[in-house]
Amino acid sequence: MKKESFKVIMILLVPKIVSLIMEREQLDEIHACMEFYNSDLYARLEEEENNLYQLGAGELYELWHEEGLVKAG
Repeated sequence: MKKESFKVIMILLVPKIVSLIMEREQLDEIHACMEFYNSDLYARLEEEENNLYQLGAGELYELWHEEGLVKAG
């Protein structure tokens, strides 16, 4: 995939995931962004070759949520 296309996907996908975090975790936008951008999932999402960007926002939210449960447990 072209780098420009990947950037566009990220620009469209990340806000959707942050919105789900805000809604489901009852966080404000700043804290939801901090939680997501500091997650292992976000680091993996930035790596185009693992194709995580092909998942929907809901599926990515679930992966993010599970990551948090594992870290907390």
